[in-house]
Amino acid sequence: MNNMPTINNGGQPYYFPADIAKEGEDYARLSNFFKTRVGDNGKILTLKWYDQGRVMNVHGFIPFIQGMVGKHYEEPDTKEIVMAPDALYREWQGSTDNGHDGGFMDYILEDQMFPQEGIFKGHFGLKDTNGNVLTSVNIVFEVLGNDLRVGETSKYYSAELDRLVREYEVKTDQMVADGTQKVDQFVAQTKNNINTSLQTSRDNIDALNGEIRANRAEQANISQHLAGTQQQIANYDIVTRPEFQTGMDTMNSAINERLSQMKTNPIAVANAGELTKNYPNGADGIFITADTGHKWIYLYGAWKDCGAYQAIGIENSELAPLKEDLIKQEGKINQNTNDIELNSLGIKKNSVDIQNLEGAGHLMDILLVDDFGNHITDDYGNRISGYKWLPLTDVTLTQAGLPADGQAVGEAIKNATSFKPEKYGMPVLYLWGSNILSLKDKSKTLKNEVTYSFPAYGVSGTVEKFKVQGASSVAWPKKNYTLNLDKSFEGISGYGKNHKYVIKANYADPSQALNVVGARLWGMIRGTHKNANTGILNINGDQLVDDTGNRIIAETDPQLSIGGTYGAVDGFPIGVYINGQYWGLYSFNIPKDDWMAKMPKKSKNKYAIIDTIWDPQGAFKQETNLKDQMELQFCSTKDTEWAKDSVNELIRAALASYDTVDDFNKAVSPLLDIDSAIDYYIFSVLVDNDDGIFRNYLLQTFDGKKWYIAAYDLDSIFGRTPDFWEHLHAKSDTNDWRDHGVTFENVTNANRLMYQLWKFYKEEILKRTKALIDGVMSDSAVDTAFVDYVRHIPLTAFNAELERWPGMQNTLVDNINRIGRWYMQRIAWLKNKYFNN
Repeated sequence: MNNMPTINNGGQPYYFPADIAKEGEDYARLSNFFKTRVGDNGKILTLKWYDQGRVMNVHGFIPFIQGMVGKHYEEPDTKEIVMAPDALYREWQGSTDNGHDGGFMDYILEDQMFPQEGIFKGHFGLKDTNGNVLTSVNIVFEVLGNDLRVGETSKYYSAELDRLVREYEVKTDQMVADGTQKVDQFVAQTKNNINTSLQTSRDNIDALNGEIRANRAEQANISQHLAGTQQQIANYDIVTRPEFQTGMDTMNSAINERLSQMKTNPIAVANAGELTKNYPNGADGIFITADTGHKWIYLYGAWKDCGAYQAIGIENSELAPLKEDLIKQEGKINQNTNDIELNSLGIKKNSVDIQNLEGAGHLMDILLVDDFGNHITDDYGNRISGYKWLPLTDVTLTQAGLPADGQAVGEAIKNATSFKPEKYGMPVLYLWGSNILSLKDKSKTLKNEVTYSFPAYGVSGTVEKFKVQGASSVAWPKKNYTLNLDKSFEGISGYGKNHKYVIKANYADPSQALNVVGARLWGMIRGTHKNANTGILNINGDQLVDDTGNRIIAETDPQLSIGGTYGAVDGFPIGVYINGQYWGLYSFNIPKDDWMAKMPKKSKNKYAIIDTIWDPQGAFKQETNLKDQMELQFCSTKDTEWAKDSVNELIRAALASYDTVDDFNKAVSPLLDIDSAIDYYIFSVLVDNDDGIFRNYLLQTFDGKKWYIAAYDLDSIFGRTPDFWEHLHAKSDTNDWRDHGVTFENVTNANRLMYQLWKFYKEEILKRTKALIDGVMSDSAVDTAFVDYVRHIPLTAFNAELERWPGMQNTLVDNINRIGRWYMQRIAWLKNKYFNN
């Protein structure tokens, strides 16, 4: 990497910077700064982790090392390092205790990591506590020889396995062998008992199925009805949803009543012709044709010849136990689920496969005893333990007549006490799909695989396209998703019907409010410009008037005519279930596309939206090809070249030098809506938009020539920072390292357009700022905006969020109380700094 320390490092221990953005060379070569020797033990190599140049908080992450040690050579053309065939694989994993403040993470190089000389080539990285790899960097350094402790080593080594070996080496080989033999015998006996028990269960079930098949003709009509009902259950996952229990009880009662009324005595007719003539629309029961001796039943809308009649009638006294056994078996199938997430996939996963009965067991710790009941111990008096699968025999009933085991009772208690957002009036979105949780980034789209239900809006069906949404947020366990639904509906008032929406996880924002409320505040700022005073003319040029003679007027500015949040997002809080499991709080949002700005999807007129990603293009410091740090998000025409040419014309105008404000206006105002640019500049200072100076805002054009600015991605405002853990002081001009927030002056070096605005419009900017903080951006107005959003989320929902996602940071700190307190301090600082005179 280009920022390696000097060799002597001023007498301080080395640390090596690593950026998860993977900037720099393919491999960081540390040999000039760090070497290890064969057999070295406990040497610490410290890395300081960054995310796009910002220090990360590594608390809660686990360091790991994976790589090869041995001889190597370099390809002369590519300089690629190729390890020798006898190079040895090594790995190491630390704990969360290795992380320190300031992004520092210690990597401990144990003795067995370096069994032979050469080089180490591999990667150092970070995992979360669930084992998910967050990131890693490629590392190369030398391993020196000349150490007498070098000895025989294995081909593969794991620090975890080595620890386990050392832990158990105090036990004698003989005792371990004796214990192993007894455990093997016990396990073999237990396995044999389980297999015998399961085989007996299968034999009993096979016998039951034989009886069911023998009487299938008699039960044809009710079987058809039951099959349809079961298909409905499979499609809509009713069995796993408690709110349908009453419906299921009603259905079971109907089935029992129908079975009790079923006719089992055969009815004789002369022949098939007489049968179809007398009963053209079918009839209940079994009919025997005297001429052939065949039995006939009415099945699927037609009479069916079922061959020679051999079955005998079954009395109700015999049929009743059969029905009872059938009900019990279906109950066991539903209760013997051993994974709630798989169970939530619905009846399709656990419907009628009787082999699921083997899940009705529990792996128990046991202590080994001899024939006299005495505990078997090792030489140190420790009791030797083992494991045994024990069947669940608890038959506690959750209600009268309903069979249940301990697991089912536990599930019933969990369902009764778990948080259900629908009880509090929150809209709830239900999603089902076996591959939803396999999505890790935006590279994969699920097409027609996910189904949904949104009862609050009366829509359900199939998600035609389902994918992960966002860039940096994809690394977090709770992800954002984009949904292209098969139906359009008006989810957000004032925007009309749409089929595409985004659900935002807000994993980095425990308040659940920053992104949407920030966009609404932006809309409040832009709305102060709205002045519908332009008269409307007909095709003849005549002024249109109403019935009383008043002129009909309208807002003609394309962005101000949008209304709402004026080109930014909007949304509302919802609860989300994925495959029957509560997944947490989300915001149901407008997507970042044409609909957000009320642009036509296809038009000969030139509409476009550009997303700013990073410096330099996002800072108006360099032209773009729209595939770098500016990206084309939407274009109304197939040809997109004009959008690139148009925005580059604006960038060149921002880069140019001007002597007077008139010169600047003459060059820039035809290409840029200066009002929206000034508003965004002021907005960023007011809310400390630290992550939105050269990225995370949108450029919108409605005519292919003039561009408007709109705020976007606002989860790092009001003192929040992009690394999600640190908070900025409300004052942004002290010497404290955390006070690197946004001021009118300090962002002029980071964004060329803001430099020009401050140079030529300073007086207008301060006058506009004063008007805003006395109006729509006063501390009371901002506080009300947050209250109006968060009041729709019950307190218990925030508690459930923390329980569902314990890895969320700052859950006690980041709430609307902190936001309101911070903004009051911010306004006081702004007034003192800019308006004291």
